[in-house]
Amino acid sequence: MTLPPPDSGRRFASLSAAAAALLLALLLPACGGDDRPENRIKPIQATLAIDLFQNAPDPAVYFLKDPKDARFPDLETVQVRLYTTGPVNFDAYTLEIHFDPTVVQIGDVFEFNPGLLGGCFGGTTCEPFCLVNTSQANATGTLLVGVSKRPDAFCPPASIATDTMLLRIGFIAQSTIAPPGSRIEIIEGPGDGDCEILNNLVEDPTVDCVDGNASMTATR
Repeated sequence: MTLPPPDSGRRFASLSAAAAALLLALLLPACGGDDRPENRIKPIQATLAIDLFQNAPDPAVYFLKDPKDARFPDLETVQVRLYTTGPVNFDAYTLEIHFDPTVVQIGDVFEFNPGLLGGCFGGTTCEPFCLVNTSQANATGTLLVGVSKRPDAFCPPASIATDTMLLRIGFIAQSTIAPPGSRIEIIEGPGDGDCEILNNLVEDPTVDCVDGNASMTATR
């Protein structure tokens, strides 16, 4: 009978102890032993301030801020609304908004009222002609929106006699913005693309456009 080498048991014990020590050394950093400071970047928190519309002038295109969605701290959404207490008939409208694209961008939230002029991008029979220059606006800081009813006789113009949303726009803060903030302005005046409510391609002179001194600030 051949006897085992006298030191084989001790060698196995030594190897096991070495492996345990190595495993312990590898596990220690994962158990919170490293107390070096971590680089945590806080998300941007945007705040859009808009003066409350006081139902004047009448009629008027104006901004109304939506409630803040905590899931998207850098995003603020606003409704562009047409306020009126009497009937306003129109077959088209245009909107021009200026902002500083180095600190503010147009976001993905872009919703047209589907009940007006057939609704943009809905694939309906009376879907109006709709223009939105989002990508260019984020480079130039000039957002242009144009919506016009189809000329088909069976596609009706819009007629509203109460406060109604035209569309919803999302604005994203790209960086921190110190007070008093960066203005977001509705442009009203002569020339193509400004804020106009139109009927038969003629601007309704009774409709004013106000932006409530909209201004965005942002912190981390």
